Amino acid sequence: MTMREPPKVRSLSFREVPFPTAYVCGAMIIGLILAMLPGASGAAPGSSQRLDLNEWNKIDKRDLPEDTQEWLEEIKVILTKEEEETFLRLETELQRAEFMKRFWVVRDPTPGTPQNEYYDEYQRRLEYVQRTLGRETPREGRETDRGRMYLLLGEPGTIKRLHNTRDAVPVEIWSYRANPKLGIPPFFNLAFFQRSGAGEFQLYSPLMDGAYEILNPDGQRQAENYARSGRSINEGLIGAIYDILLGTDPELAMVALSYLPNDVGALVGMSNAGLRSEILVMDIESIPNRIMPNAQWAYRILTGSVDADVRFESLPIHAQAFALIDPTGDAFLHYGLMTDGRRLNLNNYEGKWYVTFEVSGSVIDDENRIITGVMGAANPSSKFLQADLEEEEARVLRSGPIVYLDRVPLVEGVFDFDLVVENNVSREYGRSEIRVSVPPPWPSTLQSSPALLLWNVYTNEYEVYNEHYPFQVGPYTMIPALDNSFFTDDGIYIFRQIYLPENYEEKIVLTYQLENDAGIVIQRTEYTDISKADDRGTLDHGTRINITDVAPGEYKLFVDVENDTRDREAFDITLRDPSSEIPQPFIHTVPGPPPTDPDFALDRAHQLRTLGKIDAALPLLEEALTRVNDKELVELQIDLLMDAGRFDEVRDVLGPLLVEDPSNVTMLKVIALANANLGNHWDSIRYYERVRIVEKEESTDILNPLASAYYADGRIDKAREILELSLKVNPEQPQIQQLLEELLRKRQSDT
Repeated sequence: MTMREPPKVRSLSFREVPFPTAYVCGAMIIGLILAMLPGASGAAPGSSQRLDLNEWNKIDKRDLPEDTQEWLEEIKVILTKEEEETFLRLETELQRAEFMKRFWVVRDPTPGTPQNEYYDEYQRRLEYVQRTLGRETPREGRETDRGRMYLLLGEPGTIKRLHNTRDAVPVEIWSYRANPKLGIPPFFNLAFFQRSGAGEFQLYSPLMDGAYEILNPDGQRQAENYARSGRSINEGLIGAIYDILLGTDPELAMVALSYLPNDVGALVGMSNAGLRSEILVMDIESIPNRIMPNAQWAYRILTGSVDADVRFESLPIHAQAFALIDPTGDAFLHYGLMTDGRRLNLNNYEGKWYVTFEVSGSVIDDENRIITGVMGAANPSSKFLQADLEEEEARVLRSGPIVYLDRVPLVEGVFDFDLVVENNVSREYGRSEIRVSVPPPWPSTLQSSPALLLWNVYTNEYEVYNEHYPFQVGPYTMIPALDNSFFTDDGIYIFRQIYLPENYEEKIVLTYQLENDAGIVIQRTEYTDISKADDRGTLDHGTRINITDVAPGEYKLFVDVENDTRDREAFDITLRDPSSEIPQPFIHTVPGPPPTDPDFALDRAHQLRTLGKIDAALPLLEEALTRVNDKELVELQIDLLMDAGRFDEVRDVLGPLLVEDPSNVTMLKVIALANANLGNHWDSIRYYERVRIVEKEESTDILNPLASAYYADGRIDKAREILELSLKVNPEQPQIQQLLEELLRKRQSDT
């Protein structure tokens, strides 16, 4: 197959987003708060209708569980009065747990992503406040004035600490730059002082405290002397105080009169300058109410009308999945899905666009066992995806499709692949179920994979230990035509694998037929060289059908491999004029681990264990362990050996490992059980007793099998002693109680 650059696709890189997510810098909090103001995506519903909360009984905070009381104290600064009153009227722990979860959800500035930046930033602030701002007081840091302001505003732009001046008490000046949309000035200062020169730093009030309180006793006497003698540059006592503070620090002198820089009223001695500072503090403390102007979201929990988590199968998707065999002989399930970008969660946060969605998928056998999923056999069957976009990309995405391609390892067999893509905000989803199969090497009859219709094929030099792309087989990396539409100047690429029986010598004949209502437009027959099959009997075949001279429109394409077990395939396809303005799809396809990666061996071993094919799984792990010493590989190997009853091999594997880690409780338990099954009761006792020494606390999980080992070793009295201890640890063990009584009767009969 030839390679051409696809002229009508765009690349889009998604990333899997894990939970929990990463740290957000403090400067982002302004954007977080703005994102939650009314009309933003995370804001509460617009209705301002309030409930008469007196219709519900109010619980005393002191009657709440301790952890709930602690939670209320932690978020007291950002909890609105209306939310608090609603919370104290919730009747059940289930309601309170739902409130505590949704409290953060409704404040999330980026709904649909796993990261809640508001929660992350608040927790960062809380940790700092608790660790740092309670040192001068027996109170918690969050209870102090500095802690309260830090929790509301975040880290100041600058902090000036004036702790050892001649005429003033210790003072800290915090300078902020804020967004005026928060209802506070763009630039302002706050001051905290140790009244009388010691103790907790308190929020200074230019109006209520006055500049005189910032001076220490020496400074106050000096100011009074200056005022009486007329030695100050400015008139009166205030002028004398200002002069002294100006000599201490010019910024301190200004802040003592007003929190607003260059406040002309303060400079000329107007009393309303202090009032403006007082209003500023009240505005800061009202920020939570501007973020969450009502408690409608909490009312729904109180009244029992919380929205159900309803999902709608209304998201249009095109999906395909193919099990293809790599030149290494290992099979991979390659899958792709395509959906309308306008139907996904597209949002803007702090001037940056992003799109999110969730992909779920499970591979299920005919006995309804889940063999693997889109995250692998031992992981959840769904993944959350997020892509960051430029503004132009976001604009185009609103009118174009997204294509997502990926792959997972798969073992031999016939399965159903249930694939779902979901808008994780609107809860719309699309679903597709696809039958896939991986044949054995050299099948008994001629078989073939389904035909893959492709937008394009890239050819690269194949290296088995290099990263591989989804839909890559050997040197071919393919982009599937998920909606079966093609531009006439691109052509139709077709790929399939053919699986030969052993010693097969007949000619392989492939036919292609394109037709519409008027009749056959293209008809082609091809032959392939069976000598190119690999050592499993797998033969890759690809072709390109030139459709340059075919008129745009709707067609049927028939593809067939003669004499194989698959019926002739029929595809409804659309041919488009190259000049037509069709939105370009965004395509996500990124390289993953090479097919030889030991994690793939681990995954396939898990799959085979689910299928009950232990003897097939163990060689995969043994081969992988020759290349890498991996803990997960060893653990699964031991589990499989235990499943297979090969206890002597378990002992052989664990022996050297316990030399390196003699206190590993998990390994001690397993080797004790393996020795018990082998009849080596003395060794079993030895390992169980070592577990008791390491764990220190007694457990029935150890005591009961230990008692069994003592009994099997003929040490009846010791077995009885261990069973008595087990019943002390957990008296609710009727079977153990019965066994102990039988031992007592046996002892009496023996005597």
